[in-house]
Amino acid sequence: MAHRPLMSCALAAMLCVGMTACSSDSDESGATSVSGATLTISGRAFSAVTVQAKQPITVVNEDGFSHTVTDRDGAFDVKLAGGNSLTFTIDEPGTYSIYCTIHPDMAGTLVVG
Repeated sequence: MAHRPLMSCALAAMLCVGMTACSSDSDESGATSVSGATLTISGRAFSAVTVQAKQPITVVNEDGFSHTVTDRDGAFDVKLAGGNSLTFTIDEPGTYSIYCTIHPDMAGTLVVG
């Protein structure tokens, strides 16, 4: 019986070490680094997005109808139904002027570093 508290402490220490080893990367400020970005469409508007080249961009359409995320210069054109999401990547850094071909008054900017 005297060994159970010691085993419990040892088990707790191993779990703490394991959780630290599996934690996400963070910089010196403690901010967590995240791969990729999420572009949300809600209320017929695009959220602002900055992402690194070749990282996943997840588009979430919170509206109840279809939209596109289309580059005005033709680099990409993705369509998704209302309430759905999809993921794509952009290989070339740049500032992309985006709009919805279904609702041309919807416009935004996607910055790829």
